[in-house]
Amino acid sequence: MNWLTLIGSLAAVFALAAAAWFLGMGKTPRIGDEAEAEQLARDAHSGFVPAGAAVSRDGKAALVAGAAGDFVLLREHGANIVARVLREAPRAAHENAILVIATGERLFGDLRLDLGEAAAAHWSENLGKRQSEAAHE
Repeated sequence: MNWLTLIGSLAAVFALAAAAWFLGMGKTPRIGDEAEAEQLARDAHSGFVPAGAAVSRDGKAALVAGAAGDFVLLREHGANIVARVLREAPRAAHENAILVIATGERLFGDLRLDLGEAAAAHWSENLGKRQSEAAHE
């Protein structure tokens, strides 16, 4: 093999890698804060009016409550954020600082949000109350 061809090929590979890095390709998406989670929920669910959000400390997932009693679950999936709309409060429990939301969807999976002890307990209790209210209607 010609050394000039080898060096040229390596330079081309590094140039493509640098271009991909510069364009942000391959980065894992993150949900920055509650406001961003609420905007992502509005984008995913037409007419959705957010009434509160919980974002995992690692930015990988979020739960957004709607004013009409609906919910939007957000989580990373590859290079994107995916959403699931729920018409009623999901089943949830907290394990120390982690809020675990059972989606009932095999492909979406259960959502695990690291919220801290107090916030996880608050959201778990709030979702439990909403489920109880819905069951009595």
